[in-house]
Amino acid sequence: MWLPEPVYKSLPTLYAFMGACFIVGVFYLGLDAPMSPVYLAMGLVSILASITVTIWRSKHAAKTQRADSDDEQTT
Repeated sequence: MWLPEPVYKSLPTLYAFMGACFIVGVFYLGLDAPMSPVYLAMGLVSILASITVTIWRSKHAAKTQRADSDDEQTT
């Protein structure tokens, strides 16, 4: 599946924002609400997804830059 570059680059930010909204929702509803554990779990998963995607992208970018510089040196 192909996404436009602005959408693709903004996904980790969107994940973090969603996670923050879920966690704020837990405190808005109250910790004793029946859905609070679900909202808290979804918020934590969204924030962890944001962190994971950011780390994967930075590692991939480092590998790509290293591979490109290796190609330039051999030619």
